[in-house]
Amino acid sequence: MPQATRDRSLGDGVYFAPDEYVGLGPRLVVFVVDSIVIFVLLWLVAFVWFILVGEYTFTFVLIAAGVVWIYVAPIKRSSFRTLGYHWMGCRLVTLQGGVPSLAMLTFRSLLWMIGPFNSVFDFIWCGVDEDRQTLRDRYSGMCLVRQGAKPLGKGEVHLAYFDAFGYNLMYARVVHPQAKMAPAVRD
Repeated sequence: MPQATRDRSLGDGVYFAPDEYVGLGPRLVVFVVDSIVIFVLLWLVAFVWFILVGEYTFTFVLIAAGVVWIYVAPIKRSSFRTLGYHWMGCRLVTLQGGVPSLAMLTFRSLLWMIGPFNSVFDFIWCGVDEDRQTLRDRYSGMCLVRQGAKPLGKGEVHLAYFDAFGYNLMYARVVHPQAKMAPAVRD
């Protein structure tokens, strides 16, 4: 009888110790701190723009969006990180343990702005997820871990399926070797 082969098309990823994943409390602090920083940056840009130009135009909106994008994408992936990430001692990594790309960080940020997830639902998910990750993290293929976190090992990347609000959704996640199914018990 032929043996079934496992689908390994998503490759391998790294996993961390459970206490290395950043949970809800530090994420809320990061959210508040980074929101304040973005507000101050936008206020400064608006103030300087008004002094130099005198009226707000579409160009101002593009510059303001660019300032926000620089803070939530290039700075977040840099060694400095955002102020909230720096203070809480956390960093984003890909499922393979590397630095996220600018495209994926942009995608992760847009998930809050254009949906389908809002911040409240995302934080609730973080509170019930076994790796304490948000849906934005899951769908962008990232994990928020402590700054000095070292991977415990490698595991297969599989799709996790779930149903929510009438939708059948899935995301890639690293399966920890301890989480593999136990053999069936025979009577």
